Amino acid sequence: MTPPTIRRAIAALGLGVLVMIPPAASAVDGPGSLARRIRRPVALAIVDGGKTVLVANSRSGSLSIVDADNRRVVAECDIGRGLSDLAALPDGRRLLAVDRAAGELLLVEYRDRSVRVVGRVAVAPDPVRVVAIEGGSMAVVASTWSRRLTFVGLKPRAPQGTGPELTIAGSLDLPFSPREMASFDGGAPVVVADAFGGRLAVVDPHHRAVESLRNLPAHNIRGMAFSPDGRTLLLTHQVLNRLARTTFDDVHWGQLIRNHLRVLRVEALLKPGTDAALLDGGRLFDLGDVGYAAGDPGAIAMSRRGEVIVALEGMDEVALSAGVGEGAHRIVVGRQPSAVAISPDGVLAYVADALDDTISVVVMATGQRPSTIALGPRPELTAADRGERLFSSARLSHDGWMSCQSCHTDGHTNGLACDTLGDGSYGAPKQVPSLFGVASTGPWTWTASMGRLEDQVRKSILTTMHGTKLSDEQVADLTAYLASLDVPAPRPARPIPDAAAAIARGREVFAARKCAGCHEPPSYTTPGKYDVGLADEADNREFNPPSLRAVGRRDAFLHDGRVRSIRDVFAAEHHPRGLELSPREIDDLVAFLESL
Repeated sequence: MTPPTIRRAIAALGLGVLVMIPPAASAVDGPGSLARRIRRPVALAIVDGGKTVLVANSRSGSLSIVDADNRRVVAECDIGRGLSDLAALPDGRRLLAVDRAAGELLLVEYRDRSVRVVGRVAVAPDPVRVVAIEGGSMAVVASTWSRRLTFVGLKPRAPQGTGPELTIAGSLDLPFSPREMASFDGGAPVVVADAFGGRLAVVDPHHRAVESLRNLPAHNIRGMAFSPDGRTLLLTHQVLNRLARTTFDDVHWGQLIRNHLRVLRVEALLKPGTDAALLDGGRLFDLGDVGYAAGDPGAIAMSRRGEVIVALEGMDEVALSAGVGEGAHRIVVGRQPSAVAISPDGVLAYVADALDDTISVVVMATGQRPSTIALGPRPELTAADRGERLFSSARLSHDGWMSCQSCHTDGHTNGLACDTLGDGSYGAPKQVPSLFGVASTGPWTWTASMGRLEDQVRKSILTTMHGTKLSDEQVADLTAYLASLDVPAPRPARPIPDAAAAIARGREVFAARKCAGCHEPPSYTTPGKYDVGLADEADNREFNPPSLRAVGRRDAFLHDGRVRSIRDVFAAEHHPRGLELSPREIDDLVAFLESL
């Protein structure tokens, strides 16, 4: 280990003093008879008392069955189109699998290292997470782009032909896009986190109601778990400082963006109160520090003894500690560790390496990685696949503080403003734009200063992330990945009378008010910049119009994010240039824009 590496390995962390554990040399195990394809493991479940690990794959829609003792894949079953989560039920023989691509919740029966789907039900589009509650008699499914929870009833194990195994009990619309969820020891209520920003909701699944909604100073909440005693909730997230600039000093000293493990008291979580009250008695720990940061913290798990494992997705590492606030070891695993699970005896942790199609086995006590389990052979990666690796890698940034994913979460936006050189100067923070459909929305930046997307990619890496210069091939790969970011399907219409008619009238308002002058279909933008009555702190008055496709998925609007709803763009800001609309016109225009 070189001296700089040694210095980094002993950097102080919020969890304690870091000790770097190198991975043990070992062969990658796995059968050669499996299909050659990309799998993309994203969720894990341990069954058979720890003898078997089930792996949900998002790209292939398959479930890999891993022999934990021999550390090899023994079977792979195609059960869906694209899985996003997996949860074992208390009976030990049934599991819930979320098929994000199909928009379904699956009930899967496991026996003798084989699985079969025994029930499926359509839920709100774009389901990403599931939690089982009330002894496995109910499940809650979070759908990100639908901004909706679906409540599903589960029948006890019964002979076939006695009715559906899964039934829809109801749904609940949320004021944010949900992702991570956690339940109180398998019971109610359920805590639901914002997929992009810092909102946290406590939901009563029986009454299908939000009991409380608070906002944390956070974004990218990507890990959430209750402590074994049920007294605290652990979350991983990032914090972007609007007052900082993307100078080298602000990046180097962690002033721009930081990566955290946060501990909240359940008592404060359940007690109604202000956002500040939620933080009472809580603790905040830095994951990484100057010289050795910890970009994009993700999944988290806690053993019965209180040991903690945190996936550092952007660094391709996991952090282990004997407890919250104790000394941490960081262990190199595969690319983008997306899920972690601890064996029932607490000896081993299994890590799903999403971009390597492997499972890393880590010894909790020593931090050694004795084995890496290949899920099957893979084809040669495409340019977009290689670009995705770059997009999600914090190693592209100075000291590993951030990746492209840190601000453009899942290709979208974290909903925050950041002071970059995108507009040519500092002092006027700009809203982080969504990248959906970005390849067809040039020129780029809020001031339309970039005519080629490749040039924007280079500039962002060098002047925002302060990383090393990319090769032409890397730039081409990143650009190919950006070009693959399709606009998500429209969210379900809000429950308003005759929504289809409102959307049609809104389209007429859009045309009559000549909104297409800046936001021309089908991309709903135009290649230029316009004075629409706005100005920033640097006295810029002409701005590049963002695409309105998927505008209903955003939580902040205009160049500086000053407006927090589409309605207020017109009702409060009277955009553009003092536009006056009637309440009915605003209602209809909002319905139309949310349908894009």
